[in-house]
Amino acid sequence: MKYYTALTKHLCGVWLIFLCVSITPFFAHAQSWKWSLGSAITHYQFENSKGAQIDWMKPSSGLYVELAQERVLIDTVRLISKFSKSAIYFSNRPKIAKALSYLHYALGVNYHQLNAIGDVQKIAFAYQTDFIGFSAAFGPKFALYRGWNVGLAGVVMGQQLIAGNQLLSSQYYDLTQDKQFNSFKIFAGYQVELSKVVSPNVRAFAQVRRTASLFSPQTLTGKLDLLPMTISMGISLNR
Repeated sequence: MKYYTALTKHLCGVWLIFLCVSITPFFAHAQSWKWSLGSAITHYQFENSKGAQIDWMKPSSGLYVELAQERVLIDTVRLISKFSKSAIYFSNRPKIAKALSYLHYALGVNYHQLNAIGDVQKIAFAYQTDFIGFSAAFGPKFALYRGWNVGLAGVVMGQQLIAGNQLLSSQYYDLTQDKQFNSFKIFAGYQVELSKVVSPNVRAFAQVRRTASLFSPQTLTGKLDLLPMTISMGISLNR
């Protein structure tokens, strides 16, 4: 089996993020831009080389920032104004068109601080990390009452560590050299969003997102999974 060096993995992650950022302008026709700011509360789930769960790590909070573009899967208003095969197809199937009009997808770039603290045998330690990456979300949104909306979506994220350190007793260790942190990470989970119309083109929203890392590398000391929960607020500007 071929093993890649930490530098190779790091460069692959950076290039994937760069690709995501590069193609973002091509989605300029998106229905809305979304800015969100909040806190990421991360649980470190560590399993040692013998398969035992280590429970001396406690969740800690960090900054979370995201810029995303969101679009409805089928915009029935725009569809009616067009004369195309798809417009004719959905005009003859209004129930399908209406069902698809509830579905939204979003592509975004984000910044996470995924941190943890703890102590073992009266020795305190702390992890401080900075990740950048991208996210993709897909799911339905429903109108409630007087401009209130609720949305539920599945989420996939790609994250790359750009800086990080571990404080152990009175010494710092560079996490960019740690295989459990420096490999490109894939996260999956879900989010719940509650929004309110502020003006015809502006919405304010609050969002809770829970994800967990997948395919975490197995090292000589064990395996580490990151389970962040982000709580954020933001605004959405509609075109």
